[in-house]
Amino acid sequence: MALGGALAFGAGVANLGIRQAHAATVGRPSIVSTDDWDAQQVGSLPWITRAPGHLVIHHTTHQNSSDYSLGSALQLARTLQSNHLRNGWADTGHQFTIGRGGHILEGRHGSLSALRAGNRFVQGAHAYGFNDHSVGIEVDGVYMTEVPTQAQWQSLVHLSAYACQQYGVAVEDIIAHRDVPGAQTHCCGDAFYARLPALRHDVAAALGRGTGGTDASGTYPTLRRGDRGEAVRRLQTSLHDTGHAPGAADGIFGAQTAQAVRGFQARIGTAADGVAGPLTWGALATRPAAGTTLRSGATGSEVTYLQRGLTAALRQGLVADGQFGPATDAAVRAYQSSRGLVVDGVVGRSTWNCLKHGR
Repeated sequence: MALGGALAFGAGVANLGIRQAHAATVGRPSIVSTDDWDAQQVGSLPWITRAPGHLVIHHTTHQNSSDYSLGSALQLARTLQSNHLRNGWADTGHQFTIGRGGHILEGRHGSLSALRAGNRFVQGAHAYGFNDHSVGIEVDGVYMTEVPTQAQWQSLVHLSAYACQQYGVAVEDIIAHRDVPGAQTHCCGDAFYARLPALRHDVAAALGRGTGGTDASGTYPTLRRGDRGEAVRRLQTSLHDTGHAPGAADGIFGAQTAQAVRGFQARIGTAADGVAGPLTWGALATRPAAGTTLRSGATGSEVTYLQRGLTAALRQGLVADGQFGPATDAAVRAYQSSRGLVVDGVVGRSTWNCLKHGR
């Protein structure tokens, strides 16, 4: 039976606080499979034949148990599945669970094999309206005023880093359930939610990407036919989510990906040249946003979408932390000025329209 464990890296990351010159290879975490915790058998589950775009972090809201044993974690998995089946769901709602002792368990059947493959995931039932776009990680406990145990934190960092590596998920796209568009929940708890920037930092460090800020040259490089790599894979995943078909999210910018880029560009009304440059990236990054009016002091997922769009469009490294502070305000004003908009630092219909249409 596989048990949760410490982080292991093929490229030797000795100090997670130091920016690495080359991305580390994150070793696969030990995960207890559905077979190993005697999950109830279920019928056919829906599959998404591409990589997810986000990791969504939850808490179970169970009492914070002092039983950190494997046995307790196995019982937790069985309890969660039973409860979710009673809800009328097809299986456990989320893909992975982390017990109080740091043991990682497969939640929904098929999630572990899909994670290892890195090109598909089994659709969950953990985030209404977002299940076909995300993988859910449930951390046992209630974290409105407390935070997860150190063992849970280490396992969450390891699992999240491995999932980001396998699926090409950007570190900035590790979000809380409350950040899902349209969600009405306090999940994953106020105290835990306040630590999500630290989670992104630790995951980014584990991946060898520094402190987790969105680097324009690394996250949103100009891409064209013939390019390869993780950025191409993220582009392909984003295009899938817009309804265009770039083919497999394999990190290879071929003819089908170029056609999908042109289709997206034609849809938003820009020159359809098949090259994913700053304006195309900016439109893709802001596409999920509802377009809520934002100003200094705002927080949440809408701000994160805005920050990613501005980073792509302006080619500057704006940290996508969901906090509309002075740096975001300055970037908004710079963007508004460059587009001939009213320079007031308020992101309303006109500013969103320019970003979403690649202008």
